[in-house]
Amino acid sequence: MKASFKKLTLLVYHRQRQHIIEMLQDLGVLHIDFKSDFQSNDIDVLEQQKTKISKTVEIIGEHAHIFEDEKKDLPEQPNVIANQVLELKHRIEALAVEKDKLLKEKLQRIPWNDFDLAKIERLRAKGIHAEFCVAGKKEYKTFDFSSLIQQKIYTSSSRVYFVVISKSEIPTNFETLNVPKRTLSDIIKAEEELNNDNEKLLQNISSFAPCIPLLKQELHNIENKINLVMAQGSFSQYQKGSLLSLTGWYPLEVEQQLVARLKKQELSFATENPSAADHVPVMLKNRSYTKLFEPITKIFELPNYHEWDPTPLIAVFYPIMFAYCLGDAGYGLVFFMAALIGWFTFLKDAKKLALLGIVLGLMTTVMGLVKSGSVFGIPTNSEDWELFQALGAYVLIPDDSNFIFNAFNVALMIGVVQIFLGIFVSIYNKLRYEHFSRAIWQIGKLFIVTGLIWIFLADMQEVEVLQQFGILRNMLLVGGVLLVLFFHDMEKSLGARAASGFLPLFFIFTGILGDVLSYVRLFALGVASSVLGLVVNQIGMQIMENSWWGLLIGIVFLIFGHTLNFCIAILGSFVHPLRLTFVEFYNNAQFKGGGKAYQPFKKQQVEF
Repeated sequence: MKASFKKLTLLVYHRQRQHIIEMLQDLGVLHIDFKSDFQSNDIDVLEQQKTKISKTVEIIGEHAHIFEDEKKDLPEQPNVIANQVLELKHRIEALAVEKDKLLKEKLQRIPWNDFDLAKIERLRAKGIHAEFCVAGKKEYKTFDFSSLIQQKIYTSSSRVYFVVISKSEIPTNFETLNVPKRTLSDIIKAEEELNNDNEKLLQNISSFAPCIPLLKQELHNIENKINLVMAQGSFSQYQKGSLLSLTGWYPLEVEQQLVARLKKQELSFATENPSAADHVPVMLKNRSYTKLFEPITKIFELPNYHEWDPTPLIAVFYPIMFAYCLGDAGYGLVFFMAALIGWFTFLKDAKKLALLGIVLGLMTTVMGLVKSGSVFGIPTNSEDWELFQALGAYVLIPDDSNFIFNAFNVALMIGVVQIFLGIFVSIYNKLRYEHFSRAIWQIGKLFIVTGLIWIFLADMQEVEVLQQFGILRNMLLVGGVLLVLFFHDMEKSLGARAASGFLPLFFIFTGILGDVLSYVRLFALGVASSVLGLVVNQIGMQIMENSWWGLLIGIVFLIFGHTLNFCIAILGSFVHPLRLTFVEFYNNAQFKGGGKAYQPFKKQQVEF
């Protein structure tokens, strides 16, 4: 469901603008239509400050874990804190550059260790040639150094580092190297000093951890100032006079409060219901259970104000499809326990998400028992596991192809029901938000889909009850085709509609087959996770039969295999129901989306 909104238009004098904006911000219920093309130097400055403070909070947060609780005089001005932290960060980055240079120098110096380059420089000063060289082992051994003085300094696995000395030019083809003047010991000492300096800077940054609440409060203050400036810039001149107008939206439930405040201020205003052309903000307003699934609706995008909120149907179908894909009672129980533990620990600040996980886990546990019957990959009808045989009595959707309500057929039935409901939603949207004439061709689509399903059940599945009403079925098909042909596009003339109606008919006849078959993935994913679990069990049991150490390895394998299968199955169970919802269901419901969230103009409060 969505909250109902009304449009508010205010008329104020120029001198009242600041006062009215502050009053509306304090009231905190009006969604103001900010001008997208509004520009202001004040906003540019505030955005720069916001970026600066945000960066500061991020930097402190990265290093807050090394904070030692010690008394230190800290500045109380957010800008001063930001300047100091950013300066420390700049120094750390400069040290990082120095450390990179030092590392390169160290790598160049390692083969030569603490070899004193001063000796070589003294030789060169007296006209003696000396070079630092490197060569492969084989090349070094085969070279004739009879006329040269050479000293091997270091040998690696494949190369030799050495010094060559001669009174004349050194006639070698060896690669010569430039060796850093500092010794390896000096470089290591400099590296330690840089690390110490870096550690001190990090500790200095972490000492600002107590300032995070103050900085977050400043971020909210800046955001409030930005909104205030944007709201001031959203006024429009009214009929080239001294009056200004402001337009906004408010939920119907706060109308009495808002109107009373405006009358108290003796303001001129008008309220009206939104028209079809208005881009009205959207606030989802569902009951406790359905509200859990609003985040799933928002993954795609919000419905616009002029269409039905699909969240109630998502709340029905998503857990069923999730459970159908995961398809194992054991995995469902693990998911339930993880969500329950998260309720008290890692999800205690997101309890709605934890509760959603609990619902999905419970639904999967039940589905794993009634569909095919599988507990950690063990079939409940397995004669080798007497522990689970009693659970076989709860299997209502078996894999038996001779049973009409088998796992494959039920997956298709879920798709058929959801597609039908999608078409009903599209008809409702046309009737509720547009015009009856716009809904006629969707009614025709409903007739066609019903006729096609009827043909499938009566002729291919040989359902005797449906075989007795062939005339009604044919009437639905013919009537549906005529309605689509002549009413699919009311903007065109009757003849043009009839001529161009074959394309939508083609998409309906071919689309319904593809849409329904897409729901086979529910069955396929459920079978895949169950079969993989079964394979893991078989391999693990074979390993455990050998010896006591085989028992340990087998247990480790079972844990690893089921954990991996569980993670893969969870990912597929999350993604594919979303795909079926956002493609097949939304397509048949003619979901438009594009709704903008209701964001009342109010002072943001920092939360700790």
